Amino acid sequence: MVHWKTLAVGLLPFAASTLAAPIADLSERTSGACLVIVEGAPTTAITPGTAVTGLELARSSTGAVTLAASGFKTLISYSNGGFGEFSFCNYYWLNIGTSTYSYKPLSWGYNDEETKTWSAGAGQIVTALATNTYSTTSTFLACNQSGSWVLYLQTGKDVPSGVT
Repeated sequence: MVHWKTLAVGLLPFAASTLAAPIADLSERTSGACLVIVEGAPTTAITPGTAVTGLELARSSTGAVTLAASGFKTLISYSNGGFGEFSFCNYYWLNIGTSTYSYKPLSWGYNDEETKTWSAGAGQIVTALATNTYSTTSTFLACNQSGSWVLYLQTGKDVPSGVT
C-alpha cells in the first residue's frame, strides 16, 4: 500500500511540504476585513512510482477532494486537530465522512471543521488518528473518476467497484 496517491485505483501517502508555511491567527475575522496571505507550500502526494506522485491536494470545481497538478497554495491550518486551507477569508476544512466500506469519503467543509483527528504539520505525513471506527492511518485511496483523482481515506482493503 502507498499513501495519499495511486495509479487508477491505488493507495498513497501525502505530506505537507518541508517549506515553512506562513503563520497567522485568523480566528478573529470580521466581515469587513481579511488578512492577505502569501502563498504557502502545497500538500503533495509522495508515494514513488504511482500515477499521482507529485500531484497536490486540491478542491475540484464541484468541491470534491482531489489531487491535481496545481492545488492549494495558501495558508494551511493544523489547529485543534484540523486540516484547513485558507482561501478568500474563509477556511476549507478537510473532513472525513462515514461509510460502511473501509474507504471513507473526504469532503471540504466551507468554514465547517467536523474532523479534528488529523495529525499533520509542515514536512510531516498527513495522518488520520484513530477513532472508535478505525485505526490510525496515513493511507489514502486515489480513484480516477471521470478524469479526476478523487481521494478517500483508506482504513482497510475495500475499493470502490467500477472505478479505474
